[in-house]
Amino acid sequence: MTISLLLPNIASMRSNNFAAAAAAAAIGTLLVAGCGPISRQTSLPAATSVPTNASSGPLTGTSQAVAAASAAQLPISVESDSQMKAEGNDGPSSSILLPTSCRLTGTTVTAEGTYANGGFVPNVYDRYGDIIVLYVLAAPSPGYAQGPQLGASGVTESPVVGSHASWQVSLSISPSAGVPARCVVAAQPTHAGQLAPAPTPSTPTLTPTPTRAATASPGEQLPISVESDSQMTAEGNDGPSSAILLPNSCRLTGTTITAEGTYSNGGFVPNVYDRYGDIIVLYVLAAPSPGYAQGAQLGVSDVSDSPVVGSRAPWDVSLSISSSAGVPARCVVAAQPTHDLQLAP
Repeated sequence: MTISLLLPNIASMRSNNFAAAAAAAAIGTLLVAGCGPISRQTSLPAATSVPTNASSGPLTGTSQAVAAASAAQLPISVESDSQMKAEGNDGPSSSILLPTSCRLTGTTVTAEGTYANGGFVPNVYDRYGDIIVLYVLAAPSPGYAQGPQLGASGVTESPVVGSHASWQVSLSISPSAGVPARCVVAAQPTHAGQLAPAPTPSTPTLTPTPTRAATASPGEQLPISVESDSQMTAEGNDGPSSAILLPNSCRLTGTTITAEGTYSNGGFVPNVYDRYGDIIVLYVLAAPSPGYAQGAQLGVSDVSDSPVVGSRAPWDVSLSISSSAGVPARCVVAAQPTHDLQLAP
């Protein structure tokens, strides 16, 4: 699979396509001002603050590495929507990221954070294969208003958006590259948006709807709800209502969570769901905790595991949750469009 990796502020690399294996090395390569042309960093968002030295001003040279290392915490910001568009990044907004710190330990820079919206990460990030990329910049200097870029995390070091309740991403900066002054994180697609496959025409086989008592023993059942219209609107989901879904159960078996249900309105599914390519997406959340009023999101079903709305009755959707991600507490299902509304010719 060929992917387009959009590295901010590196004009010579914006249009190149790399294979995924080569991308891991390319993104992680340190960008040093003395090793070739580097575009001016006019496109990255400005940091809120830049470490300074009381005697000599902003940290601009490797001779002040000790001063930077002693101030282990670096300012960190999130790439803005306007900056993403300017770079040709048409994936979902990086504002889903909520960084909490960026620290320098020796030559390693590590950024950590959680997610906005109470930890809820919409399925659209999964459809773009979004990863969290960390950029490290030096202090502003002549010709580099935002500071030259010293490095970017590679594909193998960049976690998938929504894969864990909290995220962490690191990279190493060679002392010869410069002195790290600030960090920027961004949600970076690894491929174009993936659409759900068209449903295979078939006659639905109606079977008795399983009950909670029949599907799992006590303690394995999780509460399940349907995403509200207001929540859909807040996430930019302008497709038809998820209220068409009528979930019956959500059970935990080992590390696998399976939600099952039927459809409201007597099982009638309007054609508008087909015109949006709607699929049934399952979200799994942990119990509420500080900073996560609705519970941190532990996982979400991907396109290949999410059935097309109306393709069969009853429906079921599953996903696996790593034991290290957290303890599942509840499930949410939603009707999620995979493309814009398709009109009749």
